[in-house]
Amino acid sequence: MIEWPQLPDYGIYSVWPQEGIEAFHPDDRDKVDGWVPSDHVFERTKFDGEYYHVRVGSIIELRIKPVLWLPVHFEGLRVGDHVEVLGNNFQNDAVIATILEMKYSTVQQVIEYTLEHQGMPIEKSFTANELVRLPGPLDRNGL
Repeated sequence: MIEWPQLPDYGIYSVWPQEGIEAFHPDDRDKVDGWVPSDHVFERTKFDGEYYHVRVGSIIELRIKPVLWLPVHFEGLRVGDHVEVLGNNFQNDAVIATILEMKYSTVQQVIEYTLEHQGMPIEKSFTANELVRLPGPLDRNGL
């Protein structure tokens, strides 16, 4: 008996599926370029019996068959969340920003967050220990 993972969970598709483009739902095949394979952190939200429903915030949603998936520890932050950047002994500018991207560093084995402040991306990426999630309109499930 197959033990399906508890959802939602988080991870990356670091390699192209062995089934190729056939691993993706026919309606989603035109959206995968640049997303799979990649280091973008996906949230798997549901399994419909054939496809996992995965997304990166509200940027992209895909349906993909069960294929090689590298699980990533969820750190309590999602694309679209509002965060405060901690000053960290003046190493960072303390600002309020929005998470634009989450990418997994296989070398450091951490999620690196790209942020946006006042409509502009911040050049430096951050780790979870440099950020504090703020409650706001994107607040989900009390996280």
